[in-house]
Amino acid sequence: MSLTTALASDEGIYIETVNRSTGLMGEAPREEVSKTYVAHGKMKVASSDPQGADMILDPASGDMAFLNHAEKEYYQINAKSMMAGMSQPGIEQMRAMMEQNKITVVATDETRKINEWNCRKYQVKKTGMMEIDQEIWATEEVDLDLDSYTDLMSMSGPEALLGDSPAAQAQRVEMEKVKGYPILTKSKVQMMGSTMETESEVKVIRKEPMEAKFFEIPADYQKKEMGQPAAASGGHP
Repeated sequence: MSLTTALASDEGIYIETVNRSTGLMGEAPREEVSKTYVAHGKMKVASSDPQGADMILDPASGDMAFLNHAEKEYYQINAKSMMAGMSQPGIEQMRAMMEQNKITVVATDETRKINEWNCRKYQVKKTGMMEIDQEIWATEEVDLDLDSYTDLMSMSGPEALLGDSPAAQAQRVEMEKVKGYPILTKSKVQMMGSTMETESEVKVIRKEPMEAKFFEIPADYQKKEMGQPAAASGGHP
């Protein structure tokens, strides 16, 4: 099932994901639904969390916008400008930290059907700044490439912080061992002496009509600078 080809000009891809987490310090187990929309070269991620924010990604420009619908406000950053504005020593320090990350992917022979897709299990281990063990169940029944959006969010990829360094190439080669689109991802993170477990499960992937204006910031929303207090906390532009 190829979803990225033969799309009409007003069609896009809708993805519905259930996210679960346990082990967050001082918090009860959580579950929320995120809704992802991809069309017109952009991605929009809407959260079911009342305190959450919608996010709009534009890989072509490097813009990332975060919308607070309750306050009709938004923050916007440009990943490309942020990278350009960083001092060279700062970039080198961040790059050195990221290059410490090592990734190992092992494909298993274990398969199972998750929701409507036949999936294969992959064991992923990430070491470096954090210790992360992942269990990824991916399907090759969906042809969906969202790398340009995920690279923008994490500031990774050939044109980002790690660039095309040997460390970056090694990380990408390992992750390419995961064949297809991840349907279920279970992660266990060791951080500050505690263990946090998260799980993301894709429930729905489908084509549906999407207007270009759906991916635009509403004209009546007020722009806020990062670090500037929001209206709810008494801040003013």
